[in-house]
Amino acid sequence: MKSLRSEISFNTIASIAVVSALIIGFSIVVYEKLYVEFVSAEVDAIAENLSIDLLGSMNKPAGSFEQTQTLLRLDEYEYVQSAEIFNTGNELLASYSSQAALTQGPYFSSSPSPQEDNAAIDRTLILDEQYAEKKAVYSLPIGLHKLNSKVVVVKNIGELDFLLGKLILVFNLDAALKESRQRYIAAVTPFVVLLIIISLFITLRIQRRSLAPLEQLISTMDSVVDEKNYGVVVKEFDKKETAALSHAFNNMMSNIQAQARSNQQKTELLQQQQSQMELLANYDSLTGLPNRQLLMKTLASSIKRAKNEKTDVGLMFLDVDGFKSINDSFGHDAGDKFLVYISETMKNLVPPNAVLGRLGGDEFLIIINENVESDYLGSLADKLIEAVSKSHEVNDLRLNASVSIGIASASESNFDKSLLITNADSAMYKAKDAGKACWVKFTPEMFIESQRKVFISSKLSDGLANDNFYLVYQAKIGANGNIAGLEALLRWHDEDLGNISPYEFIPIAEKSDQISLLTKWVINSVCNDLPFILKEFGSDTIVSLNLSARDLNHIGVTDMILNGLKSGDIPAKNIEFEITETAYMENFDIANSFFEALKHFGCKLALDDFGTGYSSLSYLTEFNIDTLKIDRQFVSQIGKSHRSEQITVTIIEMAKALNFTVCAEGVETEEQALFLLGHGCHMLQGYLYSKPCKVSELWTSITLGHTKQHSFDERLMS
Repeated sequence: MKSLRSEISFNTIASIAVVSALIIGFSIVVYEKLYVEFVSAEVDAIAENLSIDLLGSMNKPAGSFEQTQTLLRLDEYEYVQSAEIFNTGNELLASYSSQAALTQGPYFSSSPSPQEDNAAIDRTLILDEQYAEKKAVYSLPIGLHKLNSKVVVVKNIGELDFLLGKLILVFNLDAALKESRQRYIAAVTPFVVLLIIISLFITLRIQRRSLAPLEQLISTMDSVVDEKNYGVVVKEFDKKETAALSHAFNNMMSNIQAQARSNQQKTELLQQQQSQMELLANYDSLTGLPNRQLLMKTLASSIKRAKNEKTDVGLMFLDVDGFKSINDSFGHDAGDKFLVYISETMKNLVPPNAVLGRLGGDEFLIIINENVESDYLGSLADKLIEAVSKSHEVNDLRLNASVSIGIASASESNFDKSLLITNADSAMYKAKDAGKACWVKFTPEMFIESQRKVFISSKLSDGLANDNFYLVYQAKIGANGNIAGLEALLRWHDEDLGNISPYEFIPIAEKSDQISLLTKWVINSVCNDLPFILKEFGSDTIVSLNLSARDLNHIGVTDMILNGLKSGDIPAKNIEFEITETAYMENFDIANSFFEALKHFGCKLALDDFGTGYSSLSYLTEFNIDTLKIDRQFVSQIGKSHRSEQITVTIIEMAKALNFTVCAEGVETEEQALFLLGHGCHMLQGYLYSKPCKVSELWTSITLGHTKQHSFDERLMS
């Protein structure tokens, strides 16, 4: 890239050269003009002298010695071309030609060649020109004349009264001027060159001094780039332009330094926020332990390393026994503090080669990367059970709990993360079945059950893609015997596994995070069936859909529902969403916010399986619901257990006092129906009225139920 210095130097040299050339050219023009005037005066003086000297020889015969001798004095003058003396009768008395003029005279050959013939033609033309020039000279009046490139002087010889003749003197001005010009250029050029050199030297010195501030700025800027030092300050020079530039540079550096400080503060803040976000994303906000996400990453990394190094990884699945009763009895605040306390207790027992994390709720995982022998794992499990399974004083409360532990190894799970977790989970449930507060190691006998769960989990997405899922509907009958609504229930028939119970595949779908896919499918299918249902059973028919606890935390599900209600794709007045008491309480804040939005659109809400979950009356007043459903385990005991009957009556009366609609599930006998309707239950649902069936079979199923309804309606009235 061309520098500013070189560009200025080039322009300076070019400018000086052009100016010098112009000056030399102008001076040559002036010099030539003066030279011509000088030569003209000189030639005129020579002619004047000759005419005076010829006075004494004019009466001599033509070509006399005196005349010739006088003319030969012209040899002293280099550029005198010719001289001729004429008498008063214009007769040529004598002539003079210089040596140069003689060499240009005519040349004749006796036998010219073709080439010489062409040359003779050229000489003829020259002679013609010379003749024309001679003729022009002879016609000139007395005086000094400039003819082409010659100075011609015509002088009278003698006085006008005694005129003896005239003298014609021709001077070759062109040749004289050319030689004079060369002498002048040769003489002037060294001085001009010297002047250019001096001017260039002075200019470069001035240029260096003028550009010094720029060079200093450039040097400073280079140091800023190299050293990243934005605190530099340059001197502000006295010249207007450089002062403005240095001032602007200092302001720019000041602004950059301020911006750099601001950026550094922002970067530190972002790093701090990123650390906090990573902490929130990877660690449980309550206990500070690694959360599910970090546990899954750590477990996957440990399994991969163990497989490559041909070692093993041990996994403990821990579930705190009795935690639900602590929450129900003392509230969530006490339950949260108890979890923190138990976490610290277990963390103090976990060895350095292991990772303890909270999977969710009251479930924990321990990943052991070394010493995965059964005896070591069993010994660690015993220590954990002993530490947890006793009374603990938390928040001025004495709380009792225990822990059930399932143990599995990566090598026995084919180094598959999901299978390893499933095996440890299966072993943990075996420990619970064995009486809790113990540990069980996964054995091959548990593999079949675990494999079925994994197989079901892997086929869930295929089942949706292949339309292996379908909906059945069960009627809800009002106290007046009319159909009050329908509940949509999901069923699955697999080509390999046959009919799979929802009690089996729903928990698996929840644990594998696929429940949201099923929920979306159910919502779309119900919306597709609704036109037929409303046509057959009336436009006010309400269809109930079940939501899981994970659906409340899945933004894809909640957004789909709210957007569908907003657009009208989901008819709000015909839809009721059911959620279990436990799922509601585990996501209380999120559930309330979501349910308020649903009710804003006009949807109904039902609390399912009431009496089997938290069963805390203080929470019941906070539930934003329309319907309370009595669980089938209470209904099934009607006529068998007086205590269950009393609880059922209490639930009905309490719900009515809170303006809830009451629906009883699992009604299978007339005795149960009579008891429930007699105590004011609003709706009944069960096999007594209709079995769950496909939408096309609904009318037949419910019609058969109505026949039974009429028989005990008469008994109820009697």
